[in-house]
Amino acid sequence: MAKFFDSISRVLPGNPLAGKEEAIARLDPNKIYVENVRRLLGVSAWMAQKICETAVRQGLFRRYIEVSCPDGSIAATAETESELPEMVQCWAQRDGEFEEAQIPTILLRKTTFYRIA
Repeated sequence: MAKFFDSISRVLPGNPLAGKEEAIARLDPNKIYVENVRRLLGVSAWMAQKICETAVRQGLFRRYIEVSCPDGSIAATAETESELPEMVQCWAQRDGEFEEAQIPTILLRKTTFYRIA
C-alpha cells in the first residue's frame, strides 16, 4: 500500500495524502473502489479511475469485478467479466418470504474494484 501512495504523491501536485492517515488506514486493501480513491484524494471519478488503472499497469493493484444481488450482497467475484458465472444465487423476497433464486449475471449490477497486489 505504501508503494501505491508513494506513486500517487509523485503524480499529484503537493502532498494529497497529508493529514489523511486515518482515512488511509480504514481502506480495505482487498477491496479498493474508485470512489474510495476519489474521496480520499479529492479528485474526479475519471482521475481516480486513471490512478487505479495506472496502479494495475505498475503491478501495484489487481483489478476485479463483482456482481451484486438486488439486495446489495455480493454474489460472485472474478478477475474478468468473462470469468463470472452465467447465473448466481441471490435471495429474493416473494410474497413476504425470502427464497433463493437463480439470476442471470447479465441482469445484475457489476462493480470494478482493486486489490493490493
